[in-house]
Amino acid sequence: PERKYKPVQGGFLVLRPDLDVYNEFVAIIKKGDFRKNGGWGGLVGPFYGSMTFQGIIPYYYDVLHPGEAVELNRCVYNQMADNPKDKPTVDDVPHGRCRTGQEECEDCRNQPLAEVVTTHFTLCQKPWLCLPQDSDVIQQRLCRKLHHEWHRIRADLEHSWGRNHVGPGKFQSEHFYGHCSKFGKNGYLSIEQPFGRATKSNE
Repeated sequence: PERKYKPVQGGFLVLRPDLDVYNEFVAIIKKGDFRKNGGWGGLVGPFYGSMTFQGIIPYYYDVLHPGEAVELNRCVYNQMADNPKDKPTVDDVPHGRCRTGQEECEDCRNQPLAEVVTTHFTLCQKPWLCLPQDSDVIQQRLCRKLHHEWHRIRADLEHSWGRNHVGPGKFQSEHFYGHCSKFGKNGYLSIEQPFGRATKSNE
């Protein structure tokens, strides 16, 4: 919370191609002004990912070119179901200071699923790990909904190929749409290619 320049989460970024911006990024990287205790330019970092995307992006747009980027609502875009504060959540109530440095901060774990545009499956873990996420705590309640939606989209895709809408897996089949045979990654039933395997032509 005390950092002036915050990391940028690397899961979602919308750019308008600009060769001048690209060349400036190349020049910054070639110069390599990343300091052990100060990060880029001695201002941004060090923190997880600061040498790469999560540090160089805020260095460019917050330090070198302020006002040229727009931060989107992280509860809508790149939703991670993360704790907005720096202390543990107790009985669904977050404690501590806002990680954004603000007095008040939105808890994305309360975001209605219908209002989420994109999701970053990191804290929730990947949908193909077949994790039920069925504990009655604020993070897992949202993660379960996000995983269910992912499996619904996979089911719709396979249905568009003329397959059954639900797979053969029996592990929480209603939740996972039949894509899991048991708990954990070894229980995931991988999606099959929609067409036959390529064969070598005799011609």
